[in-house]
Order: sequence, then C-alpha cells, then structure tokens
Amino acid sequence: MWKEKIILMDGEELKHENSKTSGFLQEEDIDTYSIIRADGTKTGSVKVVDHTAVKGFKRTIWVVQTDLNGKEVVNTRFDVR
Repeated sequence: MWKEKIILMDGEELKHENSKTSGFLQEEDIDTYSIIRADGTKTGSVKVVDHTAVKGFKRTIWVVQTDLNGKEVVNTRFDVR
C-alpha cells in the first residue's frame, strides 16, 4: 500500500536496510530502505513509520523518500482502515 506512494525510476528497486520499534508501548514500526539502480548504485532512501495508536487502535503510515542529497521527493501520511 505505501509502495504506491513512492517514486521509482525504471530499473530501480527497494532494498530493506533496517527495522526498529519505537514508543512507550512499541507502537511504532520504523523501516528504512535504500533505492538501488540495476547497476547497484544507491539513488536515495525511504523511511516508513507505521504507528498504531494505543487508544482506538487507529493506524497511520508516514512515508518519506529522499534523494542522495537529502532532498525530500515524497512526504506523505495516511490512515489505514
């Protein structure tokens, strides 16, 4: 679902780099990905934060994609039902 929000050029793919949890009750799952060209060159990164509210169990996903210079390409947040 969140992968539809990012922008990949032809031949680029995501490589999972790291996962961690955060928050008092570990209510946030944070995943980081590198964007890799077919030749193995890194062109950017993606950070995905999946937060589940303790009250009401509302889920929100935040996606931030940056290029190699740190410029934001995508910054979006949406609720999951």
